[in-house]
Amino acid sequence: MTDRDPVPDDSVPAPPSAWQLAHQMGDTLPDPADLPDEVFALVDAARRLVDAVVGTDLDAGERAVLTAELEAITNRLSGARREPLIALGRHADGRIENLTQAGSGRLNPHAPALVFDPIDLPSATAEPAAIEVIGRTLLTDAHGGPPERAHGGVVATLLDETIGLAATVSGATGLTAGLNLRYRAGTPLHTPLLVRARYERSEGRKHFATGELVVADSGRVTAQADGVFITPG
Repeated sequence: MTDRDPVPDDSVPAPPSAWQLAHQMGDTLPDPADLPDEVFALVDAARRLVDAVVGTDLDAGERAVLTAELEAITNRLSGARREPLIALGRHADGRIENLTQAGSGRLNPHAPALVFDPIDLPSATAEPAAIEVIGRTLLTDAHGGPPERAHGGVVATLLDETIGLAATVSGATGLTAGLNLRYRAGTPLHTPLLVRARYERSEGRKHFATGELVVADSGRVTAQADGVFITPG
């Protein structure tokens, strides 16, 4: 689990980070593996819906009919709104997952469908140790910017999420304080992508990690980033 919110102004009381909230909840957190498949199927269907809306060429009359149908579905979903909205889970290996965040939350259809390879977690009492994290995704027309390429903000989200996760699983969790991005080439849509990241070092509550976005079949790097994360005091 990573928190992708900016570091708050210390003069303004801030709600706990997702990581802090998860530790406050302790053993009451459910295991995401216990969620039924239908929960994730709904999210996948919503992602496909957004992609279809972006690319549709239906006429105005058909769009009006579908608008009414979608409004009915939206009202049905809103009628059973969860409170609090955030959904956290703890896996059997102790890893905490924020299921609703916008970087890779599996219950958030707005998030890119970013899936991470299995991660060997260090001991909870160990000093931070470098662990490489690899995420896999495929961006659709809903993530487009220039023709046939991803929007730069989506690329930044993928790198922020993966670099932050690399710091977190290495034992150096924190809120994003800075992200230095370098775009090397356009990131293609409808093409398997890898996001690789690794924790590098810590200076007190400040943690540093790096990563890159890679076209899976060619190994071409399309963007690189250095991230700084600060553990809440």
